[in-house]
Amino acid sequence: MFCGDGFRQKDEETFLLEIPENRDYKILQLTDLHLGFGLFSHKKDKMALDAVTKIINRTSPDLIVFTGDIIFPFLPKAGTMNNKKQAERFIRFIDRFKIPYTLVFGNHDCEMGAKCGREQLADIFTKGKYCIFSKGRKDIFGVGNFFINLTDKQKNVLMPLVMLDSNMYGDGWFFSGFDCIHEDQTEWCMNRLSKLKKINPDIKAMAFFHMPVREFKEAYEKMKLGDKSVVYEHGSIAEKDEYFGISYKKGDFFKKAVENGIIKWMFCGHDHLNTLSLTYKGIRLTYGMSIDCLGYNGISKSYIQRGGTLITRKTDGSIGIKMIPLTRTVSTRVRGESKNQQH
Repeated sequence: MFCGDGFRQKDEETFLLEIPENRDYKILQLTDLHLGFGLFSHKKDKMALDAVTKIINRTSPDLIVFTGDIIFPFLPKAGTMNNKKQAERFIRFIDRFKIPYTLVFGNHDCEMGAKCGREQLADIFTKGKYCIFSKGRKDIFGVGNFFINLTDKQKNVLMPLVMLDSNMYGDGWFFSGFDCIHEDQTEWCMNRLSKLKKINPDIKAMAFFHMPVREFKEAYEKMKLGDKSVVYEHGSIAEKDEYFGISYKKGDFFKKAVENGIIKWMFCGHDHLNTLSLTYKGIRLTYGMSIDCLGYNGISKSYIQRGGTLITRKTDGSIGIKMIPLTRTVSTRVRGESKNQQH
């Protein structure tokens, strides 16, 4: 577990991380690395790790957030189902950068038949020298629901970062459809945010999870029909047939967040070719650029989606969100940006 200056764990669901007041604070979102570390994936793993290295060196972030599917214990593609060794190799790699990092689980990190479940993986990840992670409370659904509260020197909370487990599959197996953030997770999150708002009525938060909320698709479809209440920010939907990997369950996380009013930014991964970012009902919804070289068939030969997402909290409290494509040559699907880059 990370133990740097200005950092401490307050309780099982809360970390405090002091950030500098005299310069911008940079958070790098990386998603869907799909590292196999197995018999069949050596070449593609190297491509993915090289991509991560380039993006980190290019951005010099203060904190890295991995939004799920870091590892891929899928035998036909990786050549292994030993996600214990995969997680340990990832930790050895990412600790070399000496930058604090945190993560949420995706639907593939454990996979059916893999050696470790999420509880066991959580124990492995917390051994990372620069890792900030907690299993969170045992009485709510999921593994890895916790807050990282960015603070000033006086320990005043400047911005909560909410880490949420969007879980795996609806009925526990691959063909049952994707799960979502559950009702008890939502209630827990909103209650904690409301308590922070009583201390600071102007507080604004970010939420990170793996699978997109259903309202992301809803907003995109409204935007295509000309609804001016949806603000285009950058990127595109490049999955086949404009696919969104959303849950078949309705879920109420986005609705409750709108009602609560504190979360202003949500970041996800999951759909490797989608890079869209737009603002809907006062919340900016952003797909992180993916790293994946192994998960999708033929994706190692693609490049327009590969990269990271740089989130910058400026000294005046404003937020900038920018795509960091791996290659200089990008298509219009990635390059598209609106003039309004801060919210």
